[in-house]
Amino acid sequence: MLPRMPEEAWEDLVERTRGGDVTPGKMFGCEGLRTGRKFFAIWWHDQLVVKLPADRLQELVAAGQAEVFEPMEGRPMNGWALLRESVKWDPVVAEGRDHVAAQQ
Repeated sequence: MLPRMPEEAWEDLVERTRGGDVTPGKMFGCEGLRTGRKFFAIWWHDQLVVKLPADRLQELVAAGQAEVFEPMEGRPMNGWALLRESVKWDPVVAEGRDHVAAQQ
């Protein structure tokens, strides 16, 4: 499991990201960000999880910047990346927002 990150980091991200079609909400009982009705980021056990296109997810995993998100061991969620601390969140979250918005 990746190290936990401070709650303030999530709160700051929400403040920077919300507005327009982006609103906070709950997914799996966790805080999240959605565009329209679809979530693109969640705060899972003090870690940031973002919905990304498959090729971008694999790129981040190969670079050691993310793991495939498995809310239960052995049960990966398709397209969701658990980001490492070293990743700059804002650009990846923007990618997630754009990816999910394009699917609506």
